[in-house]
Amino acid sequence: MGKADALSQIKEAEAKAKKTLEEAEERQKAIISSARREAVDKLQAAERDLRAKREAALDRERKALAANRDELLRKGNEEAAAIEAKAAERVPKAKNTIKQYFERAFDAAAGTNE
Repeated sequence: MGKADALSQIKEAEAKAKKTLEEAEERQKAIISSARREAVDKLQAAERDLRAKREAALDRERKALAANRDELLRKGNEEAAAIEAKAAERVPKAKNTIKQYFERAFDAAAGTNE
């Protein structure tokens, strides 16, 4: 084996090493790119899931609040109706009391004490 053959083999080995290194770098870039895409996809999926869970929780709370509001309104309406009924019962007595008060005041002003 001559010097020229040795140099040729060295150059071939260097070319193979360079090619192998370039292929490895390309594979590394492809793997990194794929990993980044996968990470972005997973992150987006996690964000979608989180939004969906948050919306579901908010929807449940809205429904619970609506039910609570409806119950409070129902109770308030019942209390208002009871107060109104009680007031309606007292109106004739109040009218009579006011009438008697004015009659006494009129009688006192007129000077009649019957």
